[in-house]
Amino acid sequence: MHTTPSAGRRGEHLARTFALAAATLIGATRPTLAQSGAGDILLRLHPRVGDTLRTRLEQLTEITIARPGTSPRPMATTVTVLARTIVQASLKATTTVLTMVDSADVQTSDARGGAMAAQAERSLRGQQLILQLAEDGTVVIARDARGTAVSREVTEAMATMPAVFPHRAVAVGERWQREMPLVSANPLGGAGANAHVRAEFRLDSLGRHGELAYVSMRGEIVPDDGRRGPELTGRMTGEMKVDRRRGWMTDSRFSLIVVSLVASPAAAGVAPMRFVTKVTQRLRTMDK
Repeated sequence: MHTTPSAGRRGEHLARTFALAAATLIGATRPTLAQSGAGDILLRLHPRVGDTLRTRLEQLTEITIARPGTSPRPMATTVTVLARTIVQASLKATTTVLTMVDSADVQTSDARGGAMAAQAERSLRGQQLILQLAEDGTVVIARDARGTAVSREVTEAMATMPAVFPHRAVAVGERWQREMPLVSANPLGGAGANAHVRAEFRLDSLGRHGELAYVSMRGEIVPDDGRRGPELTGRMTGEMKVDRRRGWMTDSRFSLIVVSLVASPAAAGVAPMRFVTKVTQRLRTMDK
């Protein structure tokens, strides 16, 4: 376990990093479904040029910190973001979109986090990002409105989700596996999570005469260095609804729970601090 003098601060950073990784995992991408053969569905990004996707992201993050000999200290953060994504080009293998944040609201019960929440709102409002996306959701190129390349963290936090779709057609009931980075999408700051999600997806069903597709997912949080043990454990569950006729993801929900232990800098044998982070998120597409 870590034994540096800043273990407490690092633990809170770690918890906050996981706390708002939601936008990284379920972001404003737009999968479409194409029939590939008898009973097979091809999941891919291929929206219509000129389409505008208006989204509302709502997220609740609850962090509980338990230190030896003290009562657990809970904190809660809510994030609401309204954004538009405009499809600028749609080719066979890639789609180019412009995403703009119209409004952002960040509230926290952490007395020390008020200034960071206000800064997060200011930095999110008015942001514009141009993305070129592959059919499976992979970000091929990312730049700001001035054409300057942006970092992976900014890209994934603001506008997209990692590649989650299979490279082949699947039938209803079929499953596939993907690994996704769990980077920091935390508007309150923090370094990368140094972990990834080992996820299994399932095409559950089709509805409304085949116009809607329902996809579920389950995932395990795995440290990047491959270590096992009590320092870091976690799981994620979620579901997505896709409008096949429109070619957009219309609703998604997911829940993430991460438990991390950070050793105290005190003498050996002292119980580590325990951080429990729970994130609940919903992303909806609105007609107006």
